[in-house]
Amino acid sequence: MLRRFTASCALVALSSQAACYNTYNVSLEELGKAQEGGITSAVSMKTSEGQDIVVTENSKIGVTDKQGTYHPVSPFNFTLTAGQLVAPDEDKILAREQIETGNVKQISRVKTSLIVTAGVLAAAGLGVFVVLTAPEKKGFGAQ
Repeated sequence: MLRRFTASCALVALSSQAACYNTYNVSLEELGKAQEGGITSAVSMKTSEGQDIVVTENSKIGVTDKQGTYHPVSPFNFTLTAGQLVAPDEDKILAREQIETGNVKQISRVKTSLIVTAGVLAAAGLGVFVVLTAPEKKGFGAQ
């Protein structure tokens, strides 16, 4: 019983560390704005849907190739030319013609809060279940 409880608590703890992201598609021209961030290390981009988003050093950005594979890129540390994308931190060189779209992933506070709340409630429910279903104490010291 204790092993199951420990394993369940570990699973809940790991799931509560996850975060949900909103992923936005951006053109390669917009993604190119994050090649250098200037003094503030932040740039504004327009998504494919016309929404303004801000990319900082802590943002997750990347590209999706024509085969559907996502390639992460470090903001403000890559070069996008007319012919290729060079990302030294990721040791990547991709031909521009292989790239389908740019992506920006931003943490969704609402989705992440829901995951954390669900994890806490699951842990509390599991604790109550273990206490209610525990066998009565037997052996030395039992009353």
